[in-house]
Amino acid sequence: MPVVPSLPYIDTVPVDGALRVRLTTARAVLEVGEDAVTLSAAGTVYEFALEAEAVLRPLVDGGTVDLAALADKAGFALEDVAALVQELVAGQAAVVGSLL
Repeated sequence: MPVVPSLPYIDTVPVDGALRVRLTTARAVLEVGEDAVTLSAAGTVYEFALEAEAVLRPLVDGGTVDLAALADKAGFALEDVAALVQELVAGQAAVVGSLL
């Protein structure tokens, strides 16, 4: 699957539940520790609170998921999911769009 830039969402992922997100690599690794969850993807290691596993797991499993579904699954506010995804987009570890 070709990498699709997240234009126009490079600077900010909008709080839009219909936007879809997927990781840019099939080789992402999610490790759950005692105090944090670590995602290794696209040459970068990200550390998040343990609760973020519910958002990250579907992505690491290879899914393309809309932000609303991730928020519902994790029990997070849509704004929080968009902020987490923005961090991944900024590091080129994820892409977002309405046509993914």
